[in-house]
Amino acid sequence: MRSFRTGRAGAVVAIAFVATIGACNRTSDDAVVATDTGMVMVPAATALRVDEIEIGKSLDADKSIGNETDNFGVRDTIYVAVETEGAGSGTLAARFTFQDGQVVEEASQSIAPTSEAWHAFNIKKATAWPKGKYKVEVMLDGVSAGSKDFSVR
Repeated sequence: MRSFRTGRAGAVVAIAFVATIGACNRTSDDAVVATDTGMVMVPAATALRVDEIEIGKSLDADKSIGNETDNFGVRDTIYVAVETEGAGSGTLAARFTFQDGQVVEEASQSIAPTSEAWHAFNIKKATAWPKGKYKVEVMLDGVSAGSKDFSVR
């Protein structure tokens, strides 16, 4: 009977030791959690970040671009879809500029996704857009997350 207790205690100590060593050698923020059946690695939440920027002439139901293009007509509405990954909250912004650097429009929105999500911006004009080259820069919490060039013909 005594050897059974010693053996079981030794096994528990060995499992705890291996879990501790494994936790020390981790390169991510994953957590080691004790369960009834032993130690389990639980992935850490990914920080909020911009994964993709698309531009086009329409949006799908999930707010992604339905008709992706970088060429627009003078009367088109221009849509920008931004895919974020991870969880967290922040301010997502889009700055539209004309070829000379003149700001055409800026827009922002507070976001708090818990996983992958799409967010949309659009610009339209009552009169014709001036023909030329444009750019949209997307920022997350004031830090540039990427840009896309497009033109109006």
